[in-house]
Parts: sequence; structure tokens; C-alpha cells
Amino acid sequence: MARSIAAFETWRDNTFAAMSDGHFRILFVGTLFATFAYMMMFLAMSVVSYDLSGTNTAVGVIGTGVGISMLLAPFGGVIADRMNRKWVIVIGQGGGAAMLAITGILLLLGQMTLPLMFVLMLLLGFTFVVMGPARNAFTADLVGPNLIGNAIVLSQLSHTIGQPFSPFIAALLLESAAGSGGTYLVMGALVAVGVFTVAVMPNRRRHGDAGAGSEEAAQRRGVLADIVDGARYVWRRRSLRLMLLMFVSTVVIGFLFRILTPAFLDQHLDRPTTDMGQLFLVNGIAAAIISFIVAGMATTRWAWPITLVLVASLGVGYLVLAASQTFGQAMIAMAILGPGLQGPVMILQARIMMNTESAYYGRVMAFTMMAWGVQMVFAGPAGVLADAIGEREVFAIMGVAGFAVAVLGTFGWLAIRKDDHPVLPSAPAPATANGLSAETAVLMPPPPMLRPVALMSGQKIDR
Repeated sequence: MARSIAAFETWRDNTFAAMSDGHFRILFVGTLFATFAYMMMFLAMSVVSYDLSGTNTAVGVIGTGVGISMLLAPFGGVIADRMNRKWVIVIGQGGGAAMLAITGILLLLGQMTLPLMFVLMLLLGFTFVVMGPARNAFTADLVGPNLIGNAIVLSQLSHTIGQPFSPFIAALLLESAAGSGGTYLVMGALVAVGVFTVAVMPNRRRHGDAGAGSEEAAQRRGVLADIVDGARYVWRRRSLRLMLLMFVSTVVIGFLFRILTPAFLDQHLDRPTTDMGQLFLVNGIAAAIISFIVAGMATTRWAWPITLVLVASLGVGYLVLAASQTFGQAMIAMAILGPGLQGPVMILQARIMMNTESAYYGRVMAFTMMAWGVQMVFAGPAGVLADAIGEREVFAIMGVAGFAVAVLGTFGWLAIRKDDHPVLPSAPAPATANGLSAETAVLMPPPPMLRPVALMSGQKIDR
């Protein structure tokens, strides 16, 4: 009994360590509001564009508008590394709130068209480019180097908390008197709350962290030179290269089901498109559960085995979805897809930040952000492919791709596991509330299902 209590306390301390910072707690709440809105947006955008057109291609093209902008994320990374990150977030996220509100007003007035929606989503993507890299870098500045990994995990956890209910509420709003226009206005208001919480935060960035060398040297290099410098920084570090490739692959594969779900419901399951809310509710709850379980593992040596197992489960989820003949079976598939996507995304983003020096936070996070851009750009071809060969067939292809990423990722990890060294200060790690040090937490034994993977990597298991 005492051992179980100690294990629970260790998990709790590892999972919520960054919550000891009062400013981070406020930022966390603001992130919840903004994330809730953006998660609503993914469903609303798919439903509205499908209702306007009736094709997968149109849904994919609208998503491509966001993706094209987000491919410019490296420029946002340079901005985050050069400028005041706090006000970059305020301006970028404030612009996002404005784009959502404008979309809502046009929908209420009945003036929305597919080309106009594409332009608005393109502009919304630009706000992500400005705000996204700065947010993660600002979070790291706020909590300091000892809590970077945990703070990034908790920031991702805020996404997961909002994920189960936001699409469901979006579906309810779309079917209510508020309609699509009112739904977009609600999303804009929620993002505005997140803007306010950032505006009241202190700016804890250390002087001279604007790039490799002084801020003056960074300014003399030029924007493109700074982007190249960041790319070289990643390329010279095998562990960062692998983690970024895994991150991009998982995001591209894991989010494509959102593009094809409206047509899958309409044409294969004879359900209304707004039933996406129920599917996403199941998906989000499963993602939230796995996130709380593995959040404390993200900074331990078991992070990679957990990630690889979850990526493989992503492939399983897609194959189940491809074979689904009923709405209940589709829900089972969503319950598998949720952990398969959210777990690896959360762990990999934390590991990437832990392996990055503070001078490169913005640029490296910009490269991770490009994953969402690549995913949205792939949405267009995926929609065209689904219209040509069918939604089930595309889901099956994604399932095979998920397994391939897990297998290749396993070989990659075995090759670089000795290079995966977090960039941490030399000061001793603080003890947790129950007296265990961070190093002790890292040596926790893995769950039984992960022991074969750990043994394969040559790690010793303490019994």
C-alpha cells in the first residue's frame, strides 16, 4: 500500500511540477480557452466547407489555406527568437481572434463563399505562424530550464483537456440557433480570453537569448540566415532530426481523418455530418486519458518506447476505421486514434524542447509547427484521393503508413538513443514532494507492456 502511494505521488509530482509557478498556472488557463476555440474550429471548418460544397476536395482545399500559411513557420521562429515573445503572442493570437470573428459575421450575413473562406483561413494560418513558435518559447522562458519539459507537456495537456468537449460543443452550436456564424463568434471570444492571460504575464526572457551570439549579431545576419542557422542546428543533432521527422509524420498521418470524416459519415454510415462531434468526443476522451497517464513519462527514459507503441496504435485505429460498418465501430476506432496521435505529439514536443538550447527555442518550435502546415497542405490531395478511390481506402493507406513510421522510428531510436541528451543546467535536480529526486523518477521501471521494447534497446530493468 505504501509503495502504491509513493508511486502515485511520484507520478503526480512528475506530471504537474510546472504548476508550482503561479504565472504558468494563469497561462495554462488562458491556453485552455484558446485551445478550446481552435479545437472547435477544426470541426466547424470541415462542416461549413462540406455543407457549402458537398465534396471532400473542398474540405481539403479550405484546410490547405491554413496549411500554406503555416509552412512559413520558420519566419515566425525567427521573430520569436529576436523580438519580445510576449507581445508577439498577443498580436498574433489577437489577429486570430479577429479572423474568427470576421468569419462569424460573414456567415451570419450569408455572404460566405468558398473562395472567401479560403482567404480567411489563409490569414488565420498567418496568425498561427506569428504566435505559435513564440508561445512555446515564451513558456520555456516563464518556467526556466528545470521545468521546460514538464511545462511543454502540460501545455500540450491543455490541448488534450479541451479536445473531448470542444468539437461536441461546436456540433451543438452548429445545430442550434447560433448556427455557423454564432459558433465562429464564440470561438473568437474564447481566443480573446487567451490573449488577455498572456498580456498580464511577466517577460522573463534572459538578455542575449535572441540567437546564436548577441542580438546585434542576429540582426546583422538577416532573417533567411537565421532560418538557415536554425536548420543547421537541427541537422547537426541526430536526435533532433529523428524527433522532428517522427513528429511531422505522426501529425500528418494522425490528423487526416478529420478531413474525411464528414463524407465518411454522410456516404458510408448514413449519419449527419455534425455527428463528428460525438466521434471527436470519444477521440478526445481517450486522448486525455492517455495524456494523463504518460505525461509524467515524457521526461524519462521510457518516453521513446511509449511513443513508438502509441504510433503503432495509430495505424491500428485507422485500419479499424476503414473497416467500420456502424457508428459504434467508428467510435471504437476514434478511441484508438486519440491516444495514437496525442501521446506521441505531447512526448515528442517535450523531448524536442528539452534537447534544444534557449537561443533556438523559437526556430526549432517553428519547425515542429510546420508539421501542422504540412498536414493541412496534404489535406487537399487527401480529399481528391478520397473522392477518387473512397474514404475507406484512404483510411487503410494511413493505417499502413502508421505502422511504417513506428517500425522506422524504432530503428532510428536504437541508432540515436545515446545522443538523446536533454539540455539542462548543471545544478542538482530538485527533490520531489515525496523526497525523490528527478533522477530517481527517471529510473522508474517501465509498464510491463514496454519491457520487451526496453530490453531490445539494451536498457536494464530494475525489478
